Amino acid sequence: MKLRLKKTKSTPSDHLLIGISSAHEDFRLSYFLNKRFQTSFIKLPDVPFYNAKGLIGRFKFHSFYNPDLRIEYYLFSNKNKQSVVIPKYRHFEYFVLFKHTTFSVPVEDILKDLWSIPIVNAAIRIPLENIKNLEDILEDIELHLLEVNSHVNKKEAPHWLW
Repeated sequence: MKLRLKKTKSTPSDHLLIGISSAHEDFRLSYFLNKRFQTSFIKLPDVPFYNAKGLIGRFKFHSFYNPDLRIEYYLFSNKNKQSVVIPKYRHFEYFVLFKHTTFSVPVEDILKDLWSIPIVNAAIRIPLENIKNLEDILEDIELHLLEVNSHVNKKEAPHWLW
């Protein structure tokens, strides 16, 4: 019997995307997000994003997982020297993607708190139905996380083998 994999579409209720405009570097934004929201974003290797023509570039990427709420948070840059991940929203330098499974996210409270961060110039909720390449972005992030985790597991393997 052959195993067939079907690509499932994410529903808007599974994700929340917030665009952030800031002239500062990703690590400073991550610092302020951690301070304001009591998160622990960690810098991961840059995430490669693709389109139909191939690799569009590598972009800054930070990740945080809250096990109590079962929410994954991803902070990634929208721009690099050559290209833009989401061209329709090119005026935003960063996006925070919430991947949640159980709890609803208090969007208005988050936006209000983001506006209170001194280095944030603007922050708005991005309607997911307006993003043509949303499925590609989500897939690229998932594949990137699998790759990063496989490298971590390979480095840790000798420690538990002996």
